[in-house]
This record gives sequence, structure tokens and C-alpha cells, in this order.
Amino acid sequence: MYLFTRQVVLNPAHARAGMAHALEMLKYVNSKTELGVSLFQVLQGAPLGTLTYAYRTESYAASVEATDALTRSEEYLRKVEAGAAFFIGNPEDRLASFLHAAGNVDAPPAAAAVVSARLEVSKIAAAIAWAVELANYLNKATGVPSAVLSSNVGPYGTISWLSYGKSLAQLEQANEKSSKDPGFLQRLGASGGFFVPGTGIGVLSRKIG
Repeated sequence: MYLFTRQVVLNPAHARAGMAHALEMLKYVNSKTELGVSLFQVLQGAPLGTLTYAYRTESYAASVEATDALTRSEEYLRKVEAGAAFFIGNPEDRLASFLHAAGNVDAPPAAAAVVSARLEVSKIAAAIAWAVELANYLNKATGVPSAVLSSNVGPYGTISWLSYGKSLAQLEQANEKSSKDPGFLQRLGASGGFFVPGTGIGVLSRKIG
């Protein structure tokens, strides 16, 4: 199972038009394909105005075939060209593999918290086992499901914890609870040497479509 994401950044001069276009494109793509794409607004951890399209797929090759069919459509290309001025730079695509699920992660979250870091290559096996154990512990301690993912592109060895919140408030409460949990803090302290220093990053998003 894979998670495909595409990030775009709104042009501040066209923020309202860009948001409307992003939602229109979401509706169009889901009407023309069976990808089941969701749209998230990044609130923290990325440039202001960042939006993320996301969908799960059993086969990346099959999803590429679906998107290739879109890019052969004159209607789709006209829509992309019409919205070009609403965004800054080119979209950025990412692909990650699901390594583990702690709790029910079948449906897209209403709010998502993603923590990513790059593993030390010599300790990948131990680090992944630690990451899975941490996800299981947090799921039991906070009730928030999470998935452990491994990036298929970008810096080698990057893994992420994707928390599936029912709301931003639930994620906030879970974060406050875990920050005071002795078991979590003990496990966090056991991560020494597993990650490349300075590569950790957190991103908070909410589903808007």
C-alpha cells in the first residue's frame, strides 16, 4: 500500500481564487478517476498557503495510468493552465509505503499530524522496529491511530509517523498527553543514534475536501 501526495503552494495574490480552483480540480479528478483523492490545508510546518492532495493506492503503476489518462485530456489540461497563476512554483509529488498501522487508518483523517526524519542507514532495521513500537504505544496511550511510512523518493531512509485525528482538538489533546507520559518520554529517549541530526520535521494539516 502506498500514499501518494502532491503539494502546491497558493500565490498570496490569488489566494481565494487558488483555493476555489484547488477544490474544483479535486472534484474534477475524483469524477474522472477512482483514485479517491483528498485535499488538505497545511496549517504549520510548511510555507503558508501549502495544500496537499493525497490518496492511497495498492499499485503506484495503476495510479500513474489513471493520471496519464487525465493528462491526455484536453479538458484537464485547460483546467491546469487556467489555474497556473494561482500557485507558486511547480507541484511536488511524493510517494511513501505503509510499513505499519496502529489503529484504524482506512479512512482519510479530518486532521493529520506528520513527523518525519531520516534514519541512519546502519541502523535502519532497529530504527524501524522502534518506530513501529512507538506508534503502537501512542495509539494505546492517546487513542489516536497512526501509520508508519517509508519514503520511496527523496533522501534515502526517511520515515514518517502519520497521526489520523478526528479533529485538530483531538490531536492537540493527544500531543499534550504524550508530552507528559513517562512511557512515551522513555521510549523517545531510546531513539539516540537512530536518526540523522537536524532532519526531523513536523507538519500539521486539516482536510478541506
